[in-house]
Amino acid sequence: MSVRPMALCLIVLGLTAACETTTDPIFGDTGGGGSAITQAQAAGDWSITVRPNTTLPCTGGSLPDGQILRAHLDVLADGTLSSTTSSWQNPPTTIVRPASGSVRLSDGFADAFLSAASGSNAAMELRGTISPTGSFTGTVTDPAPGSSPMFSAGGCQYNASGTKA
Repeated sequence: MSVRPMALCLIVLGLTAACETTTDPIFGDTGGGGSAITQAQAAGDWSITVRPNTTLPCTGGSLPDGQILRAHLDVLADGTLSSTTSSWQNPPTTIVRPASGSVRLSDGFADAFLSAASGSNAAMELRGTISPTGSFTGTVTDPAPGSSPMFSAGGCQYNASGTKA
């Protein structure tokens, strides 16, 4: 590549980056969230609807399309979830299971782990953005990185949307 086209590409790239005013990254997903939220906006009872996507095969016991997961997030002042009081359920079962993780209050980015039981290696990862208006958008991945599957023998990723009760 000659110097002139390379210089033109660098100028265009620099101008594009200089004009960027959103919180979304130009190159790939770096785990960014959205708007700043308060501890009270993130904490509470959530209903999360999951819909399988095509990232993983979703075989062998995957959650059904449209399944609603219930989560109680007890968010501490630093954004971490209280692992003793945060929990989740997979209705219609009434089993209350542990949840851990964090919510970045500066931009609402949430990364939570929904475990099968205390001390269990089986877990799913809930990852996405909580908005100040009480909504969630993101994904649920079964299994969470480094964990055993909760429901899907071959692994499954779901698009997830939720609302705060």
